[in-house]
Amino acid sequence: MKRQTLNVQEAADFIGVSAWLIYDMVRLKQIPAIRIRTRIFFRIETLKQWMSDKESAALEIDAI
Repeated sequence: MKRQTLNVQEAADFIGVSAWLIYDMVRLKQIPAIRIRTRIFFRIETLKQWMSDKESAALEIDAI
């Protein structure tokens, strides 16, 4: 079975930002995350959808 989640560093690499930025975004609830005790995980499919939504929103703003 293939893994469905990423840890903070893997999510940062996947998106192309720093792990510290990911921690800040999780704290501010700006990115969808799963907390299990002190660990933070991200579903790969949820991150892909989140990025797609952000891209669509940016394109709508540019079109105005």
